[in-house]
Amino acid sequence: MFGGFQSKSVIRKVSVAVPVKPKPVVTENKSANPKSQISDKPNYNSKRADGARTIAPNRTKRSSSPVTRTESLVKRAVKRKALTPPPQWGESDDDNDDDSNDIESRSSKQGVASGANGQDSNLPPSASRKRIKSASNSVDPSRILFRQPSPPPPPSALTDDSHTQSINIIQASPTIMTLPDNQDQSFPLAHSADLVSNPSTSHKFRPFFLEEIASSISLQYPSSFSHSNENIQHRAERFYLADSIDIDGYKSSYDILETIRQVCLHYLPRQESEECSDDLTGFVRRLTRTMKGDLSTSCKDEFIKTIDEYNSLITKRLHDGTIERVLRSKHGLTFDWMKRILDQVYSRTVSPHVDMLKDYINGTDNVYGELLYPLVSEMFRETGLKSNQVFVDLGSGVGNVVLQAALEIGCEAWGCEMMPNPCGLADLQAEEFNQRARLWGVHVGRVRLVKGDFLETKEIAAVLKRADVVLVNNQAFGPDLNSKLIDKFLDLKDGCQVISLKSFKPDGFEIQDRNINDVRHLLKVRKLEYFSGRVSWTDAPGNYYIATKDPSELIKYHDGQKRKR
Repeated sequence: MFGGFQSKSVIRKVSVAVPVKPKPVVTENKSANPKSQISDKPNYNSKRADGARTIAPNRTKRSSSPVTRTESLVKRAVKRKALTPPPQWGESDDDNDDDSNDIESRSSKQGVASGANGQDSNLPPSASRKRIKSASNSVDPSRILFRQPSPPPPPSALTDDSHTQSINIIQASPTIMTLPDNQDQSFPLAHSADLVSNPSTSHKFRPFFLEEIASSISLQYPSSFSHSNENIQHRAERFYLADSIDIDGYKSSYDILETIRQVCLHYLPRQESEECSDDLTGFVRRLTRTMKGDLSTSCKDEFIKTIDEYNSLITKRLHDGTIERVLRSKHGLTFDWMKRILDQVYSRTVSPHVDMLKDYINGTDNVYGELLYPLVSEMFRETGLKSNQVFVDLGSGVGNVVLQAALEIGCEAWGCEMMPNPCGLADLQAEEFNQRARLWGVHVGRVRLVKGDFLETKEIAAVLKRADVVLVNNQAFGPDLNSKLIDKFLDLKDGCQVISLKSFKPDGFEIQDRNINDVRHLLKVRKLEYFSGRVSWTDAPGNYYIATKDPSELIKYHDGQKRKR
């Protein structure tokens, strides 16, 4: 049986597998079927339905040698690379710096202040491509960034309620050594040392060197304050070398390092800036090394010595006019530079009282939420907001977006809020913001925060008529409030852009005779996407909308109806 099966099988194989061999072809047949040219090699192994193997007559081979084919692939790859557009987003200045990451892993970033102000270090990979390129942010050639030193305000200017509230909130604690009170009362800055020594929170801070009582330093900023032509004072901030033990608490170490980093990057000539920011020998690297050591007295002394060297350099560059010349050549702030200033404002005013913002009723129009720095910057870019324009935030909360517009863009910025707790914190922020801008030597746009209902306030009604960009965080607004807002848009000038989290105009809403008087026909709406980590109430991505007041479609419809008649 086995022998018979083998004999029969051999006969079948011979009868099928011995066809006439095709003649070799060495030239390419250009008239061949285009489908046959898809593969580099002809397919001699295709099967017919009866199982026999088929031979493709006159099928051609590629005549290219292996070397020629490799060169061809390389040429195509280079061509594709050359045609690829450059990336639109880049990493921020902080992303590639190991020192900053080391400090973050040791003591975390500024807690509540960071979370509330758009620190995007925890964003998923999908969101990283949307990060703002810090090297090219908010550059407006018409903007004057340098702030001319001015004489101190008169004593009467210090009797404002907001000043009194700011000073009363921050008091010294007997548990930590207090610095000599040499602060000029014409410059009521909320120092980092005041934040650390606050009686209600001082027990949460620990020295980041091995000492029982935290040492103190004075950090020089790149600005001067002129009392007269012969008496120029340089501004500095007081710090305790202590960090919060809470994961989300304020970190003096991070504040000091990031402040020095931004000053070295943006206020010194290029060569000196590179030397001071060097990854091996720069100020930040040297300070970080001391905090990675055994944290002994010698490490603390080396830390203070490095701070003194930095202070001496900045003071020298202020005296010889170098910082002024560098700042006069700039017309905008990078994202990280802007964020450092706003983070300092928020951490010293809102963060200590952030629980006050939770006092609202869910399901109402007054639910509180914040748009974070990256999303707000993106909105400014999409609308093309400029320094000579007017920005209005309806429902401005603690004033974050208003202050960001004034700092990042340099425009006139208005905000309106009716909830008492956010209004109080907004006043604190506005006062501190003005002092921080002076401290950093930058000129900012005019800020005006109004307390009241934005539907009823006369000041808001007046400014809306000349507004160029209006922001409405209507994520939690009900249909009735959104409808009333739409009626307010009648007062907007043509070309004004309204940013919202919910669209005021539904998809597919077309002009018809029965709805021709609807205000929403005046709006041209763009739908845009924001990525994870861009709002305070969720980590999920979402959408926002930019509606431009443009009556052209309505005019076109009217003209068409007239022609039909």
